[in-house]
Amino acid sequence: MQILGGIGSLLLLIGLIWTIVTSFKLGGTLWGVLNLLICVQPIIGIVSAAMKKAEWVPVILMIVGSILQGIGFYPMMLQMMEQMPK
Repeated sequence: MQILGGIGSLLLLIGLIWTIVTSFKLGGTLWGVLNLLICVQPIIGIVSAAMKKAEWVPVILMIVGSILQGIGFYPMMLQMMEQMPK
């Protein structure tokens, strides 16, 4: 199950870098800088892709990567929570 978390992390990273590069190329400096702020991803990626009619593939990669991360790391987090002192 944890392999899904690793694959999800990799997909998320690839999508993030791809979205940042696409934003700088198509949207200019403002969209590129907004995409550099990790705290607003993938929301700003979706907005910039919709407004600039850009590629949706990197945004979909980020969303799928986030879902796979959640699925992959959930059992590990449960195990860690059970081992914590009460």
